[in-house]
Amino acid sequence: MQYTNGRIETMEIQRSDFIDVPVTRYVSEENAFVADHKYTSEEVFFDIDLNGENFTTAFCSPVDFEDLIVGMLAQMGRIRSFDDIVEMTVDAEHLRAAVKTTTDAQWWAADAVKNPRYFSARRILKLRPEEIFERPRDVRFSAKDILATADELLAHLSKTHDTTNGVHSGVLFDQANRKILVFREDVGRHNVFDKLYGWALRNHVEISDKIIIFSGRCSSEMMLKLGRMGISTVAAKSVPTTLSLNIARKLGITLCARMAPGSFCIYANPERITL
Repeated sequence: MQYTNGRIETMEIQRSDFIDVPVTRYVSEENAFVADHKYTSEEVFFDIDLNGENFTTAFCSPVDFEDLIVGMLAQMGRIRSFDDIVEMTVDAEHLRAAVKTTTDAQWWAADAVKNPRYFSARRILKLRPEEIFERPRDVRFSAKDILATADELLAHLSKTHDTTNGVHSGVLFDQANRKILVFREDVGRHNVFDKLYGWALRNHVEISDKIIIFSGRCSSEMMLKLGRMGISTVAAKSVPTTLSLNIARKLGITLCARMAPGSFCIYANPERITL
């Protein structure tokens, strides 16, 4: 594993913003209200137009808009790769973006949105998810490297969370080169996955042999996001839900969770984790 000053080397980091907010804090020992201030994570609504029409509005942290846009478009069946985008204009000041895709991508998307893999989680779960998504690659990840990367994420990289306790964060880890490729954070946990996916698509990075290590909980919808991405393994700090566990088993995704200093648990498909 590559280290800088005793820490895992990370390719790219951009912090989300937070502001200092005056609050009134109740102190039980004194049975009194005290004037105080706390840092609060910034959240914005960001409008995305696609091919001249309003596509969606994202509620997100005001950083890494390009990654979020690309990841969302791929997750929602509007693009197959970053090459499907011919023009993308991001106006961070006015919180809006305009995206234009190729004619071929538009024809593909018209059919893709009818494909069950791009349905909402509620619709997919009424079907058979294991028959909708391809099985992920049979790759291997070191338990020690997963734990070291989780420690780096939770102890050093998540500075905004330490300050505000109000954002989720995640990294894309490359086992072959034993390094973190990218770190992303957002007030929305779903957005973290979209940003990591968008970064990989924008940089033409193959992610089927990578692992996502995440500071929160993998819900059922997030497991389906992993299925669309082709990710084989995820490690989350918090425990999974019963539904996300069942989906992980059906899709063949290795689900690690309950990350703690010195240990973690493998809830599904443990064969990808090695000593």
